[in-house]
Amino acid sequence: MSAEDEILPSYTDHEGYLMPEGFPVDGFMSGLKYQAQPEDLFVATYPKCGTTYTQHIIYLILNDGKPVMAGERLDQIFPHLEEVGSDFVSKRATVAGGYRLIKTHLPYDLTPQNAKAKYVCVVRNPKDCVVSFFHHTRGFPKHYNFAEGSFKTYFRLFYDGQIDFGDYFACVRSWLDHRDDPNCLFLTYESLRKDPRAGVLKIAEFLDPAVYPAKLLANGGDILDKVLSHSSLENMKKEPRRWCSDRPKEHTPFIRKGSTGGWGELLNKEQVDALDKRMSDMCSEEELQLLGDKYARVQS
Repeated sequence: MSAEDEILPSYTDHEGYLMPEGFPVDGFMSGLKYQAQPEDLFVATYPKCGTTYTQHIIYLILNDGKPVMAGERLDQIFPHLEEVGSDFVSKRATVAGGYRLIKTHLPYDLTPQNAKAKYVCVVRNPKDCVVSFFHHTRGFPKHYNFAEGSFKTYFRLFYDGQIDFGDYFACVRSWLDHRDDPNCLFLTYESLRKDPRAGVLKIAEFLDPAVYPAKLLANGGDILDKVLSHSSLENMKKEPRRWCSDRPKEHTPFIRKGSTGGWGELLNKEQVDALDKRMSDMCSEEELQLLGDKYARVQS
């Protein structure tokens, strides 16, 4: 295929910030102006880095292990700030456990801040992220018109930060710089998947150390067991319309693998090395140890 024939994803450009087609400009601009409140609870992630998984864990903790049910929509309970805008979030976002629930894919510097609000940031290694985001982009033709697009093209765009929701590396860097803020819980998707029980209890402690850990562990850990069961990959694959709009049956489902380390299906050695070097150049040795070995291999 020549450069002239290369298929590129379609995006809406909001003053240099790319979004999926169909995401309203007014919603985006309004979302940036939202005044964060003390009762706000943000889940802040780059796309395809455990957003839905983390949202559902939080919802389960705040609702005694009761899951989002068939016929309900997570995006109505836990709205996406830069998609729906400030007015929707202020008036219609679900208040659970005293928290207004908000999702964002914005980097730290664009995310509305309040010293009393809480921010749960989850990051995922770039290799799994780019593969997952590629499948996501191909799977929503109405938003991206990329059903026949190639991974080679998508990888280049991802690496250069020319995809929706901006540059992966800049977003991760922005939140990594605030990982020790008292109102920010910084987690890796890999650690959540490796030890879900520990991850759920860490989130519960962050939400309210005087309430949720004890509640989850009462009666032999009955509510904790429910949270772990309903947030499992197996159960989250059921009733997928809870998480997203319909997508063509020939494309991969929204909840696809949820695994870690499965990038080898698409990434070649050159691409892996490029991502590893980018992370190594961006992060200190201490930060790479915090993130884990899936984020960057030692460069020889």
